[in-house]
Amino acid sequence: MPPPTHANAPAPTAAAIPFRDYAAVLACLTLGLTLLVVALVSQQRLRVVLSQVLPAVLLTMASSSAVGLWLLARNRLQAWALIVGPAAAGAAGMLCTVALLAAGYGRTLAEVVARPLVVKGLLASPLLGAMVGLSLFLLARARQREWAAWQVELSSRLDLERVQRERALADLQLLQAQIEPHFLYNTLANLRQLIRVDSTRALDMLEHLIRYFKLVLPSFRRERLPLGDEIALVHAYLDLLRERMDRPMRLHVDVPPQWHTAPVLPGALLCLAENAVKHGLPDGDQDLQLHIAAACNGDLLQLSVQDNGPGLGHMTTADSTGTGLHNLRERLRLSYGEYASLHLQDNGNGCKATLELPWETQ
Repeated sequence: MPPPTHANAPAPTAAAIPFRDYAAVLACLTLGLTLLVVALVSQQRLRVVLSQVLPAVLLTMASSSAVGLWLLARNRLQAWALIVGPAAAGAAGMLCTVALLAAGYGRTLAEVVARPLVVKGLLASPLLGAMVGLSLFLLARARQREWAAWQVELSSRLDLERVQRERALADLQLLQAQIEPHFLYNTLANLRQLIRVDSTRALDMLEHLIRYFKLVLPSFRRERLPLGDEIALVHAYLDLLRERMDRPMRLHVDVPPQWHTAPVLPGALLCLAENAVKHGLPDGDQDLQLHIAAACNGDLLQLSVQDNGPGLGHMTTADSTGTGLHNLRERLRLSYGEYASLHLQDNGNGCKATLELPWETQ
């Protein structure tokens, strides 16, 4: 699924904003307004302030805060709803407090409401509730803008990563496309010459060529290939070259069967086998011996291709950094970053190329 863009990024909602932020603001607002109200009625007796005024203010603030948070939880971010709702809840909370106090002191509701202090409280309670609602609305809008800005930044980063990934994939496909033509042209030229002198060998070579391309063409359309399929590709390649060059070539594989499903970069082992045939042929008519081995090194899969040729001492700098190995290193960089590597070393009996790849699951 493509990453979200500016057009389809999810719209920020109040539900996405932690309610502890709202609770902290409401606690500070409640404390401030409560202290303000207590200061305004400080001329009253302390017992009246503590037993009547303070409970009324706290219940008013609690009811208006509860309604405001409920509206936010339902994604009601309209200004009028977040002002009218808490204001009505504040008035209802104050009225309930007055009724409870009247019942507690054994007086009628009319007697309590007739007192000037209660009248002021009933008139001020909607204002307190509206202040709570307005504070919640302004906070929600501010956090909403922050959330939208974060979404835009995230979308821009995802777009940039997608463009970089597509560019890397295009570079990788270009490198893969450079692998086959020279081999195909040389093989067809040899096949044409062989048809003239030995039609039987030419037919065998054609069958090997068909088998080789049946394996290699689908593999380069995939980002990863099972290790077992890559080894089969090397087998087909050597069978074709054995017929084309009329020279014995043997392949020894030392890879545990359970590792044959491990995903690897398509053509990685094939490139090392090509390099071994090009630069690692032993002197005289001695058979070419290729040995493929696999080992585990922590989180890395080590694949090695060793030949029995003259070794690195007979290779020039251009040979060790030629097009094939250069392309392979570039493909490794594009596919695995810094987690993959390729090393060549002379072990005294030929050249050994070691490829390290991160373990991956299919």
